[in-house]
Amino acid sequence: MRIAPRTALALAALVAVAACDRSQPPAAATPTPADPVRAEGPALPAQSIGGLAIEGEGLRIFDAAGGARALPFETPQATVIAAVAASVGGAAPEVTTNSECGAGPVQFAQFGNGLQLAFQDSKFAGWTLDQEGLSTVDGVEVGMSRAALSANRTVEMQEDSTLGAEFSAGDISGFFASTAADSPVISLYAGLTCFFR
Repeated sequence: MRIAPRTALALAALVAVAACDRSQPPAAATPTPADPVRAEGPALPAQSIGGLAIEGEGLRIFDAAGGARALPFETPQATVIAAVAASVGGAAPEVTTNSECGAGPVQFAQFGNGLQLAFQDSKFAGWTLDQEGLSTVDGVEVGMSRAALSANRTVEMQEDSTLGAEFSAGDISGFFASTAADSPVISLYAGLTCFFR
């Protein structure tokens, strides 16, 4: 029996296709640069990625990669002013002195974002904040409601304050606009202040 050339060619092609079809499940897709893998974990506040955070012991500077450097109270004045100016952008502010503070002469550096730094004996001693934009790493900020702050931290009112609705929330203190339950935070502070009570 002779096989016609066309039939032989078709039969050879069919055998070749059958031999090559070794079905395997497709490999799992691997991430490409356009599809980055994201690390799991809590999201940082936006300003904590290449920015500045307030805290009860001073300030914290974050670089663009998320690394952090503490600027605690007692850090040299020039170091703190330079680091904050670089973090928030713009030139370093003029430093003024108030000789009438209860703790003695205090130097102040006022930044355009509502952050005022206090220095004594050329060392970082305190800060106050009266504008929205900066926060602690756990989200305490000017403008938040008393209810939101109370959900985040234990809030204790300073009943004997002569300055208004003053409170403490852990290692940070501040003022509400009023004593109402929905009143917003209007300023925050930590460390040395020059409030006249």
